[in-house]
Amino acid sequence: MGRLSTTTTTGAVLAVLLATAGCAFDTTAPPRPVAEVVDGAPDCALSTDAWIVPEPGTAPSAPPPPRAGSVPEGFTPVSAVRCAGTTDSVDDADGRWSARLETTWTDDLDRLLAALAVPDETGGSGMCTADMEIVPDLWLTSADGRSMRAAWPVTACGKTLPGTHDVLDALPVEEERLVRVSLVQSRAALDAGCSMQASLPWMLGGSGIATELLDPSDLDRACVYAVAPPLPDPTVPADSPFGAGSGSAAAPGMPTKSVTSGTFTRVVPLADGVGPRLVLAAGQPSTPGLERCDATATSFVTFPDHAPGSSLPTDPRLTAELDGCGRLLTSDGGARSLPEDLAGLLRG
Repeated sequence: MGRLSTTTTTGAVLAVLLATAGCAFDTTAPPRPVAEVVDGAPDCALSTDAWIVPEPGTAPSAPPPPRAGSVPEGFTPVSAVRCAGTTDSVDDADGRWSARLETTWTDDLDRLLAALAVPDETGGSGMCTADMEIVPDLWLTSADGRSMRAAWPVTACGKTLPGTHDVLDALPVEEERLVRVSLVQSRAALDAGCSMQASLPWMLGGSGIATELLDPSDLDRACVYAVAPPLPDPTVPADSPFGAGSGSAAAPGMPTKSVTSGTFTRVVPLADGVGPRLVLAAGQPSTPGLERCDATATSFVTFPDHAPGSSLPTDPRLTAELDGCGRLLTSDGGARSLPEDLAGLLRG
């Protein structure tokens, strides 16, 4: 009985010590830095481009945005602008553009400013979710045409406080519009029903006979692509017998040593009789020698089986190299020889 009493007392003392230690921690978040104020209105087309890490050796697509932070003393906002990502796009005479949703508020900004002034959370249970939050830019503008990026209050896990978003969404919206960001499909590609970017099949090793042949009547045009420099496949180790620099082709069902991609250049209408010949060639047994060919093409074509203007397939069932190995490639990983006279017609 006495032993039990000793254990209980020890546990109580430990609890008191932990509570006392917890009280000794400073749970006050440091003040946010003051935001950098710039001349001019916010531009949602550029506001978050600098967040994207550029390819090695290339310059950022836009200057870095001004430092986000708290509202400087003497800066009186008259509007708030949020730049949010969206899956919507904008079509115009140039083609199809990716877009951001620009939303503007001008009323009851005092409520927003109060929400932005809430201190960041600290401490907590220490358990944070692994999901990545995409935080939209939030700009405040003054009557004299200056603007600043506001810092969102964050939780102990570094995610924005939901209450701030709730306050903003409860305010009356002054204006909402889609802002063009980057051209994803040219007008020529859009009208032709061709993807702006395409790639040659990256897994070779057919099962013998193509199991999913096209209807010749569906083949009325070819989308022509100029090849960009091949991209090494990051999933294949450099010292792998199938890796870059090994000099060997990929084994059946394994990734090839590089991905060959291209950009749309033009569309070629198919003359009568070309479609049936392509389907006939695609129906022949796959040739292992052509599967192992590693000559890089500088141009290739895909054959859409849909009408222009409809949704675009991401994996064409039939692709042809106009040089290099000169192969007719099917989506099952097979490779057949493309007759030279057909290649000439497709080159235009």
